Amino acid sequence: MYRRSKFQAVLLEIRQEMAREADFDVDLFTEMIRSSGFSSIHEEHRISDQLEQLSADEEENAEDENRL
Repeated sequence: MYRRSKFQAVLLEIRQEMAREADFDVDLFTEMIRSSGFSSIHEEHRISDQLEQLSADEEENAEDENRL
């Protein structure tokens, strides 16, 4: 199809980052509700590890799109 403009590419990156932040906020909120308070430091790292994995997966997907 058509190649994306730089503006659209940057806009897509911003939207993806905002979506990840919103997902993190929802996960943190549900964790707080379930535990009736803040999570421990260990659990916070677990969520951040998931976010890092998601960003790594998105980078792989972007590389795959560039190959096409």
